[in-house]
Amino acid sequence: SSFGALVVNVSNAHRFQEECEVLALRLAKRAPTLELGEYKAVMLASLRSLVKEWGALHEVSWTWLWENVERMLKKFAGKPAAWEAALSRFLGAADEAQLHSARDLVYSSFFKACPAGEGMFKASTTRLHSIADRMISMTLELYRNPKQMCEDLSALGLRHVGYGVPTEMFGPFVTACVQVVGALMGDELVREAFSWSLGLISRILMRVVSEGSTIVMRAINANSSAQLQKAVSCAPRGKRALWVL
Repeated sequence: SSFGALVVNVSNAHRFQEECEVLALRLAKRAPTLELGEYKAVMLASLRSLVKEWGALHEVSWTWLWENVERMLKKFAGKPAAWEAALSRFLGAADEAQLHSARDLVYSSFFKACPAGEGMFKASTTRLHSIADRMISMTLELYRNPKQMCEDLSALGLRHVGYGVPTEMFGPFVTACVQVVGALMGDELVREAFSWSLGLISRILMRVVSEGSTIVMRAINANSSAQLQKAVSCAPRGKRALWVL
């Protein structure tokens, strides 16, 4: 659950912010008029009845946690719906000729900023344009269906682990996309919606790639049976099959 992820990652500032932003998107779709103060009261009352050893330290800790969540949620109050509407209007009325030119410029700008990235995009022009199209559509889908999109991004991130894509390339690629595609957007609200959504997408992908880059995955990427056997041998007894999965 979203709240469970917040609690588990409260000590990880970057992950905590990511989870708060995803929660803001989900709340915007399901409960746009949620009273956060009332939720806090219900949450604390439930915890007091469930935790037998509830004390002052519990009260302070959980209050601090929710105040941080509430502060971040209020920062996005009303924005996801406005961003979704603005981005939807732009993509629905976008000129195909302009988008075709933008797709070419995205890759040329990215390869200029990150020459090593050219080796990761060894594909036909049609395939590259398809990737760029999918990237643009994902920025809108994240607003429309954040839960499903986060699951899809986790799967996509694991595929990037298999491709051996270094996380250092995500930043230059996002910058190129925002600069090129953003130049087509005359409305500041549309640019804000696009850049924020793409930024969140890239952070989720980078996290999944970092977490999924285990010694087993590195051995698989190297296509080395010797490295794979060595990596699996490091696993605790009874967990080797899990490591391979």
